Amino acid sequence: MPKKFTFRLESLLTVKKNKEEEIKLRLAEKNREAETVRQEIEQAHDKLKIFQKEGKEKRRGGGEDVQSMRNSVSYRNALKLELLKAGQKLDDVMVSLYGINQELIKAAQERRAVEIIKENRYEEWKRENAAAEQKFIDDLSQQRFIRSQKLS
Repeated sequence: MPKKFTFRLESLLTVKKNKEEEIKLRLAEKNREAETVRQEIEQAHDKLKIFQKEGKEKRRGGGEDVQSMRNSVSYRNALKLELLKAGQKLDDVMVSLYGINQELIKAAQERRAVEIIKENRYEEWKRENAAAEQKFIDDLSQQRFIRSQKLS
């Protein structure tokens, strides 16, 4: 009976797979964070649009005093600053996403390299096993032939 295939670097392959999975989880978390920031930006845009629409309607009515105009300018600037900060936050998240993505690519390449080694060793083992099996069959055939020649 041929011996079972064993890959001595199996533990290394497991470590590489676990590392890749960890990086995938970090990437998913960053993607969630990016989506949250995008939603913040969308909400700030919506607030600004609503505020501008309400401001137009107030100006049409003519019932706006100087203090409310100052407040509206301050509020509009605050909303624009909020948009700017959210945009910068999104840029930072996207940069870290790119870095994590590069880590994932590298980890996948390292895992794949070990898998290729495993596949090559398995193919080599199969060839050796097939050769040993063929030799065994040839020996059996030869012994049978020799026995049949002795009996004849």
